Amino acid sequence: MTGDRGQALVLAVLALALAATTIVGLQAAQDRILLDARERRAGEAAVEAAGTALADALLGSTGSLEELVADPLVIERAEAAANSLSAANGGLPVHDLTIGVGTQTLDVSLRMGAHLHRASIGTACCPR
Repeated sequence: MTGDRGQALVLAVLALALAATTIVGLQAAQDRILLDARERRAGEAAVEAAGTALADALLGSTGSLEELVADPLVIERAEAAANSLSAANGGLPVHDLTIGVGTQTLDVSLRMGAHLHRASIGTACCPR
C-alpha cells in the first residue's frame, strides 16, 4: 500500500494503539480507586468495631480508664473485632492499634494499608 491509503492505515493503527493504551490505563486507575475505596470502608468499619469492643469493656469496667486501656485482654478483643469486621468488608488485617485516654473520651486509632483510621468514645457518662 502506497500513497494516501498507506498513510491512513498507519494513522488508524496508531489511533487504535492510543485508544487501547488509554483504555488499559483507565481500567488500572479504576481498579486502584475501587481498591482504595474498599480499603477505606473496611478501615472505617474496623475502627468502629474496635471502638464498640472498647465501649463494651468500659461498661463492665470498675477500674480507671488508664487501667482499662492498658489491659491486654481489652486490646486483644478490640483488635480481634477490628480484624473480623475488616475481613468481612474485604479489607486487610489491621495494625498499629492504639487506645488512648483523652479529655472525656477514649480514642482508638489503627492502620490498614496506607490509611490511618480514628474513632472516639465519650466517657462523660461513665464512672472513672
